[in-house]
Amino acid sequence: MRRERPGAASRVRRRVGALVLTLLAGMGCATAAPSPQAQRIIPVNGVPGPRCENLGTVIGQSEARSSGATAEELASQAMGEAMGRAAALGATHIFPSPVTVRQKEGAPFSATLTGVAFRCPPASP
Repeated sequence: MRRERPGAASRVRRRVGALVLTLLAGMGCATAAPSPQAQRIIPVNGVPGPRCENLGTVIGQSEARSSGATAEELASQAMGEAMGRAAALGATHIFPSPVTVRQKEGAPFSATLTGVAFRCPPASP
């Protein structure tokens, strides 16, 4: 039985959090591209503003379909699904939490991302 070093889970969470920020900048690692509606959703690092309507929580999940799936791919797929759900609610923005990647036998096998969907009015020119 393999034992993890103390603090290893914390380091993994920090790395995965940094990964989410990278994925938000460019969703190119996913094996399945988000829908065109999902691609219009703007990820934000906080509540977007008082004029934005909170549409509620959205959850994106992905599961490894092969043994070669990486944490990055799973996280990207989970983000794409959460953005798709936000788009279905009519959102314009999503405030995502850090993704949770679960491992089985030392390899990533699923990812979950929770976010809050917001509908914001168009910016004035």
